[in-house]
Amino acid sequence: MFHVLKHEFTDSFKSVRSILIILFITYVSYQSATFIDSNPGLIDEIMKSGGEEGSAYTAAIALIVLVFGFLFVFATSHDLINKEIELRTMRLLVTKVSRAQIVVGKFLGIMLFWVITVSISFIVLSIMAGSWFPKDYFQSLIFLFYIVSFVVLISTVFTKSKLTMFLGILLGIALPIIGLVAIFSDKWYLAPFKYLLPYKYLEGSIGLMFIPIVIGVIYLLIAVFIMQRKDL
Repeated sequence: MFHVLKHEFTDSFKSVRSILIILFITYVSYQSATFIDSNPGLIDEIMKSGGEEGSAYTAAIALIVLVFGFLFVFATSHDLINKEIELRTMRLLVTKVSRAQIVVGKFLGIMLFWVITVSISFIVLSIMAGSWFPKDYFQSLIFLFYIVSFVVLISTVFTKSKLTMFLGILLGIALPIIGLVAIFSDKWYLAPFKYLLPYKYLEGSIGLMFIPIVIGVIYLLIAVFIMQRKDL
């Protein structure tokens, strides 16, 4: 499993799309921190309205993760499983490690890539602000844990990488809109999205923040179950 994890992790940094995403997130984080430092009155206004000082610095990266998280992870990893099946390299992999280890190894490799990407941005923010923002940092990682688990499941369910690329664009745009609208809506048909998508839980208590992790683990278990029965 470690070999699969290492392979996915190193491949992520070789992708032009991944490098562009890292540069984009880091650049936005730096520019937002610079803007906040140049406008100290903005922090006072946020604190007067009941917000935290850290939220001023982490607003940009939080917005990127919440709004563009699905799109970015789909862009880099939509074909995580099905590409191996299409290229028939999966047949070679299953002779070396179990199917469950392949799914988990690929998930951990991609998750490690995002942990480092988000950590770089928060380190930039912390240096600029002179403070660390643990709640916002772990909240971003929990959100990405959910997204990466969901993308692994989609890549396992659908066998064609072109289809997951199309779905990735569609879901990457639609899910943040549906999820955020569902929080403030009483429409019955939006209720499943309110409780299945992670947006509702991220502004609640610390206990509620673990619900997206539980849902993500369920996604991974379903992906492993499907993978065990998939004809390679």
